[in-house]
Amino acid sequence: MSTAAVVIDLLTSPGTPAPTRLRLAAERLAEGPTATDSPNLLAQLAQVINGPGGNERVSLALHVFDTATAV
Repeated sequence: MSTAAVVIDLLTSPGTPAPTRLRLAAERLAEGPTATDSPNLLAQLAQVINGPGGNERVSLALHVFDTATAV
């Protein structure tokens, strides 16, 4: 499985607190790409997860995602 796919799976895993998802996604990104990863996609994911204000911004987005998928 590509790094991007794992990161997206981690970010969208239900029942896991947003800070934990962000930490796990950042750790997975730090492990580096696989041969099938798109460098551009990984760069964009890293910018979202590790960028300025990312923790609060992405946590809010994950909360919105969780709320929408719970319905």
